[in-house]
Amino acid sequence: DPLTSALNRLGMLTRLREQYELVKRGVQSCMIAMMDIDRFKTVNDSFGHAAGDVALMNLAGYVMNHMRPYDLLFRYGGEEFLLCAPNLDETTGLILVERLRMDISALPIRSPDGREFTITISIGVTALDAQSSVEKCVERADRAMYAAKAAGRNCTRVWSASMDQG
Repeated sequence: DPLTSALNRLGMLTRLREQYELVKRGVQSCMIAMMDIDRFKTVNDSFGHAAGDVALMNLAGYVMNHMRPYDLLFRYGGEEFLLCAPNLDETTGLILVERLRMDISALPIRSPDGREFTITISIGVTALDAQSSVEKCVERADRAMYAAKAAGRNCTRVWSASMDQG
């Protein structure tokens, strides 16, 4: 992605399918997390679209600087990012993304006009599951992220089958 330097959505499914094949063969586990900036429209409306761009760059930069070299961060679209963390299960992945979430909420961001603000993110976590397609797993991470939004934002939720109801 030219703005954030994260990988873009174009190659995301290919890279996730590579990880999925390793999961299917029992070589590794893999956690994915959908992350979305809370109330991003308010950032753009209050500080301007250039400040929104700065927020996106800061979020992606922070995550990329605080993940392992073989983790993958994709800009999924707009203010959504997908993190792929090989060799982590949901439990360990939850610890990782909770640390990122808390750190990001305290990260000062400076708008182009010099005003300082912070952002929060909502995160949905699931495992790449050998019994489900990659697309289904991404959908599960997205549902979990929406559950985090519904729970009040600035939190993380792990996908459960009950999230597929309704």
